[in-house]
Amino acid sequence: MKTKVTAKDVAKPVVVLFLICLIVSLMLAFTNELTKNKIVEINQQNEQASQQQVLPGADSFETKTSQGVTYSVGKKGGAVTGYVFTTTSKSYGGDVKVMTGISKDGKVTGVNLLETSDTPGLGLNAQDASFRDQYKQKVPDSGQFEVNKSGKTGDGQIAALTGATITSRAVTDAVNQAVKTFNTVKGGA
Repeated sequence: MKTKVTAKDVAKPVVVLFLICLIVSLMLAFTNELTKNKIVEINQQNEQASQQQVLPGADSFETKTSQGVTYSVGKKGGAVTGYVFTTTSKSYGGDVKVMTGISKDGKVTGVNLLETSDTPGLGLNAQDASFRDQYKQKVPDSGQFEVNKSGKTGDGQIAALTGATITSRAVTDAVNQAVKTFNTVKGGA
């Protein structure tokens, strides 16, 4: 038995789907408009909390741009205490975004992983304080930290995470970028 499809049979579901899509899109646009200021505010609070975590001696931060690089200058009572840099490096699961605090005398005061997509139980162990705290030392004379796979470390060396050497190197590369930027901008704060 053959049934004849009319224009009305085709138009009715198209119109219904169009109206559903229109209503959902309007609701999403309304929700986005309603929450966008709150999202910006929460992101700023999270960034400031992270800045204070990596540069604990500062009570205020001023954003600066020099030579195409944006960074924050941490101050306490108007005096410069250090700098905060956000850098990105390639890791096993994609980009890893790292925030590094460096005191004005050249000591890394803290490292925070802001974004990472590495493997849980391996690469994500880079978020643990036991790994991040290895960077809390004076910047090596060479200007770069090195990853050591043997587990023994000295000045300027970082013990690689077991099973996550790529992540260890990526975080170290990001910290080394921050050190390089620090050496470039430290006199211009």
